[in-house]
Amino acid sequence: MPRYFINIYNDADVLDDEGADHADLAAAKEVAIRGVRAMMAEHVSSGRPVNLRHRVEITDNSGKVLATIPFGELITIVD
Repeated sequence: MPRYFINIYNDADVLDDEGADHADLAAAKEVAIRGVRAMMAEHVSSGRPVNLRHRVEITDNSGKVLATIPFGELITIVD
C-alpha cells in the first residue's frame, strides 16, 4: 500500500512526518477531509474562527503534492 502524508496549513501548520498507508489517493483524501471537518467543528463549537482559505495537502513519500483541498471546499454555508 502506498504511504501518504497529510499536511494541514492553517494558523499552526501541522506537517505529517510519519504518513499512513492508504489503498489509494481517494482513501487518503477521505481521511484528510474527515480530520479537517472535525477540526473545523471543534473551532466552531468553541467560538473560534475558521479561515476558509486554509488548506490541507496530501503528498507522497518524495514530498510531491498530490492533492490540495481548501477548507472552504469542505463545508456548505446556507444563508
